[in-house]
Amino acid sequence: MTTTSRAPQDFTGADTGSGASDALLAEAARHGADAEVWTAWHETEELVCRAGAVERRSEVSSGATALTVWADGTEGYAVRNAPGAADPELVTTALAVGRVLATGTPPPAAPAPAPDADRAPHTPAAAPLPRIGDDATARLRALAEGTGDLEIELRARADRTRVRLHRAGSAPASYETGVAQLFARITARGEGTGYIGHQLFGRTVEEVLDGAEGTDLPELVALARILAARPAAAPDHDDLLVDGRVVSRLLTLVAPAFLLDSVLEGRSPLKDRVGARVASPGVTLLDDPTAAGSPLPTPWDGEGTPTGPTVLVEDGVLRGFLSSRRTAAEAGAPATGSAHRGPHGEMPTVHPGHLLLSHTDDLGTEVRPDRTVLHVVQANGAHTSNPITGDFSIGANAVLVGPDGTRRNAGNITLAGNVFDLLRSVDGHDGRVRVNRSNNSFVAAPGLWTRCLTVGHQDGA
Repeated sequence: MTTTSRAPQDFTGADTGSGASDALLAEAARHGADAEVWTAWHETEELVCRAGAVERRSEVSSGATALTVWADGTEGYAVRNAPGAADPELVTTALAVGRVLATGTPPPAAPAPAPDADRAPHTPAAAPLPRIGDDATARLRALAEGTGDLEIELRARADRTRVRLHRAGSAPASYETGVAQLFARITARGEGTGYIGHQLFGRTVEEVLDGAEGTDLPELVALARILAARPAAAPDHDDLLVDGRVVSRLLTLVAPAFLLDSVLEGRSPLKDRVGARVASPGVTLLDDPTAAGSPLPTPWDGEGTPTGPTVLVEDGVLRGFLSSRRTAAEAGAPATGSAHRGPHGEMPTVHPGHLLLSHTDDLGTEVRPDRTVLHVVQANGAHTSNPITGDFSIGANAVLVGPDGTRRNAGNITLAGNVFDLLRSVDGHDGRVRVNRSNNSFVAAPGLWTRCLTVGHQDGA
């Protein structure tokens, strides 16, 4: 067992870093520049349990300071991988970067000095920040016990972040947020070896463990044992159900098509299609980092724009795109609060916060009278994928479900098609929402009943 201990940081005290940002803003003003300082403090705890024992535990603290300056019609940027940095060289570096970039597209004007009216100077966390305490450790060890034919590995993670934005001429604003994550790896041994991985997210570690213990782990164990059985000769079936674990990964592939910068750069096949039907009736695609189900709530984005619900697709019709201040200004539209920074203070880029696909028709899970259902339960990597066209071919695991509910291993399969075609060919959903995470973007979707994908049987399955 490897353990790295570090005293947890208290985010609830005084407005940390005000002296440093004051100094940077004053230095920028001395050079005749407007400026803003973005600062983040991160804490991450991770605990890995297998066979009833703690294999590894770590606690890491990190952070960053990012400075943006506006001077003489230019915009410059500089980053230091330390929270609360006050080195005046950040200002001179940012100004130099701005001069180098001055021949490119004119930047947006400096933001207004007053903070947004609907953003409090300090926004408290929506829930207690997640931590892996002694009780959670004991629960994880117990859940990872396993048996002779079964190995369970549980990787728990608790992320805590404080973000602070200080603009010249305004009071600093800050918020605290966090996300708990549990990654389960279940391996069963029978006639073969069955493996399935699954991620759970929530606001607290206790919330995630409650879901794992009550529903998800028993289902995963049963599924791993089915996948360890001898596979069927061929995956013959009447209907196809693609699990939310797979759908959420496929949606991640085409999420860039719903970003305004992709549209402006000609990389989105949805350009000029606002108001057109792009999905089946009943399909809605909504991005909302503030939603109750969002694992990582954020009241405003990396540029200080308040976040909230943005409808991208409504009842199958394209309604809009996600944007930052820069891309919204180019398009003459309001920003959607979708400019996010990386953990090291990278320049803001547009991506979803909590993108949720929904459908009006709940057709239930797996079992259909007089029908054999192929339920694709896990994606095993992309053989080919194209984020512009939406074409894909992936390896996957699936189970065959008979009319009486009997489940058999369908073996290793290939699943191929086009994600945009999938959105246009949704018959209904199964009521089980799954979440996929890519950095701090979360994409959630239920399992989808569809007719548009091609299934192949891999040799040696």
